[in-house]
Amino acid sequence: MRPEAIAFISTLILTPMVRVLCIHWELYDSVGPLKIHSQPIPRLGGVAIALAFAAGLIFAGHLSPALVWPFFAALVLIWTAGLADDIWHLSPILRLIAQIGGAILLWCGGWRLPWLKPDLANLAAVCFLTVLFINCFNFLDGADGLCAGVTGIIAAAYLVLPGITLSVLASTVAWSLLGVSIGFLVFNFPPRASIFMGDSGSTVLGFGVAFLALDFYGANATAERHVALIVPLLMAALPFLDGMMTVLRRLHGGSSVLEGDRRHFYDLLLGINWSPRKVALTIYALTAAMCIIAWLVLKCDFTHALLLCAASFGALTFIAVRLGILRSSDEPRPQFGAAQYR
Repeated sequence: MRPEAIAFISTLILTPMVRVLCIHWELYDSVGPLKIHSQPIPRLGGVAIALAFAAGLIFAGHLSPALVWPFFAALVLIWTAGLADDIWHLSPILRLIAQIGGAILLWCGGWRLPWLKPDLANLAAVCFLTVLFINCFNFLDGADGLCAGVTGIIAAAYLVLPGITLSVLASTVAWSLLGVSIGFLVFNFPPRASIFMGDSGSTVLGFGVAFLALDFYGANATAERHVALIVPLLMAALPFLDGMMTVLRRLHGGSSVLEGDRRHFYDLLLGINWSPRKVALTIYALTAAMCIIAWLVLKCDFTHALLLCAASFGALTFIAVRLGILRSSDEPRPQFGAAQYR
């Protein structure tokens, strides 16, 4: 059976089971000032995501244990930290250490930036990119269906767009991510999510996308380095933009970067009375468009690639700033209509 089918079916089976256990143990994402749901929702969907993702990789076969162990070790480390945070609210420093540890495991397994020769600089860059992907996708998990949907679209883009090369392991990872994402959307698509993925889910999905980016860099080592470097960043442009704006907004407002708020781009769209489903579908369409732009960039020379990249990020940044994404948290926050609550 193909990895996407195994991951999809496993997600459909495991997610209701995890939900029942969450209800039994009262493991909920409670309501609060930084929440947009009006009743407690089970929050450990990441358990089902991680197990189904691993099942898609393990039972698909054709993967050498010597090849995959660094990836699985990193996956387990990052997922464990996310799960501990979902249950006991782990320190952000400990989560960051786990994410850096996962990146180091990948680097030791051979997933590096082929154009950066000094080992220390290469390791630092791999750690930075891995942590960046993980946390940007974690920020994305603040409204129904966004993190899983965006991950699925990016994974599909790596698989179907011509000219994008991946290793056998990365292809299997992409197929498994696609299956898990579609499967979880059955339970998490707006307007009625019955379970949240939590940090244990969003960090696993972010790690999976980070791994695809690193593998893409290795498989395209002979390409024009500046052009190839842009492609994975463009595919994840929306999470990256939201992550960068979040950090800038919190620093500008004098608050901690680790302190939550409701000023993400999807919050602002909800605040102008967009329905959760409309927000999700719009984000999906924009992500798909950015993946196509990334594919066009791969076919361009550096000058045209830079122009496409600048125009794309510039347009997204302009829209986000006009919506108010850089306004500090002490300014009036978006007002969510009753119909938009879960």
